[in-house]
Amino acid sequence: MRALPLATLALLTSLLLSGCDSPATPPPAWQLGILVDTSGPSASLGISGRNGMQLAVEQANAQGGIQGRPVELVFRDDAFNPVQARHAAGELIALQVDAALGPMTSLVAEQVAPLFSDAGILLMGGSPLTRQLAGRDDQFFRTLSHDNPDARAIARHLREALQLQHLAVLVESSNSAFTRPWLDDFAAHFAALGGQLHAPIEFQRDPQTDFAALARQALASGPQGVVLVSSALDTALLATQLRQQHPGLPLAAPAWSAADDLIGMGGKAVEGLVTSQVFDLDDPSAHFRAFRDAFEKRFGQPINTASVTGYNAAQVLLEAMRQGQPGESLKQTLLRIRRFNGLRYEIVFDDYGDSHSPFYLMVVRDGRYSRAD
Repeated sequence: MRALPLATLALLTSLLLSGCDSPATPPPAWQLGILVDTSGPSASLGISGRNGMQLAVEQANAQGGIQGRPVELVFRDDAFNPVQARHAAGELIALQVDAALGPMTSLVAEQVAPLFSDAGILLMGGSPLTRQLAGRDDQFFRTLSHDNPDARAIARHLREALQLQHLAVLVESSNSAFTRPWLDDFAAHFAALGGQLHAPIEFQRDPQTDFAALARQALASGPQGVVLVSSALDTALLATQLRQQHPGLPLAAPAWSAADDLIGMGGKAVEGLVTSQVFDLDDPSAHFRAFRDAFEKRFGQPINTASVTGYNAAQVLLEAMRQGQPGESLKQTLLRIRRFNGLRYEIVFDDYGDSHSPFYLMVVRDGRYSRAD
């Protein structure tokens, strides 16, 4: 048999070896941090927001990921504690995550947003409403308004619809980044309508908080109603004590209180409470209904404002990742696109990553949120 030329042998050997190469290395996964409270006093809010974020990512992965790459989530607990929150943020930054979602509270947002900005990592907020982070050219974006539109609406409803003139106020100081600006806005609107607020009663939530004593203190001045500027859990506990001591007393609370499972926590004690929500949770549209069904099937719990907000935030971030161009940061992509479809409204970012959201004035009736107007 005639021998093959050496050049031909070399070529055949090369082809055979190339056919034995291992499969191509799959593209690396995106890494997204999630920073929310899962163990502290706002854990119910944090877990609901986290679940909404997680659902959005799971749905994206089921459709092939983002630009052909799967998305991995890295969870950290901020415990609604500034020290732990900064530590958890530092861990996500050290891991060099591609971006992060959260937190759900203003207290934590003010602590961690500067850390992510210094590291050049995009942070898409869940539900922090603090105005201290507004108008900054940084890496912090959010899908909710920071200018407390509900404060005006609730003040007007209490003064004009319910004809209340004298109100007591209980305000939780642990989340003062939100509660104090909100109360200032509410007080200004209520006073402009001829109403009067008694001196606010501040409290710091801890295991020793005496909610019955706080209720007695609020009722001592003989108010026509009480405004509760506090988390859902604290609002429910205070409402229980107030209604035990004064059945039928008119109550009101900001949208922050209704973002969590306020009705589940408060039961009959929060019947008639006036508040507001960013979303109509009974929205009958097919798009919203599909989200509600998917969420309840995945997590075995009903949706609330926090879960919808978390889902919206994640969807916006994922869409920016899809549309990112070579050499473009996520911040640049978000500001280039600016307009994103949310579950209930269009999310539009200004030059500083802030946006404005609608709201619905609500009253708790028969264990559900109903339109007040």
